[in-house]
Amino acid sequence: MPCPLAGYRIDEKAARVVAGLVLLLVVAALFLPASWARLVYVFLVLDFGVRAFSRPRWSPLGRLAGVVLRAVGAAPSFRDAGPKRFAARIGLGFALALLVLTGLVPTVVVLVVAGILILCAALESIVGFCVGCQVWTAWYAIRDRLSGPGNPES
Repeated sequence: MPCPLAGYRIDEKAARVVAGLVLLLVVAALFLPASWARLVYVFLVLDFGVRAFSRPRWSPLGRLAGVVLRAVGAAPSFRDAGPKRFAARIGLGFALALLVLTGLVPTVVVLVVAGILILCAALESIVGFCVGCQVWTAWYAIRDRLSGPGNPES
């Protein structure tokens, strides 16, 4: 895998706090009327979009995570941002799906999509397992194996 992947690093602890906030927001949205839930999903779409396509310092949830970590005196633990950006893009897709599906399809469909996002956010927040990061790593491993040593991309 090429390093650095994104050209900058992010605080792993902040990413875990952000995942916890996403978890809370999605769970809360499931208990709201569809119109209010859509507002939560619009916020998540915008926040995931910022984290996926720019730097996390402009993300409202990223900023809140920084405030929380400073308040508890947690020292940062930096990692390359590439896999986390990829994971944010996956989260963006789920948030967009929830935004579009809420109120238009049977509730069970929304619950399944939300459940997947909740599971991924819980894994990241509680145990530090980033599903999107694992997909990213697997993608590069497969790509490198298929491209072989003679390929300039490997």
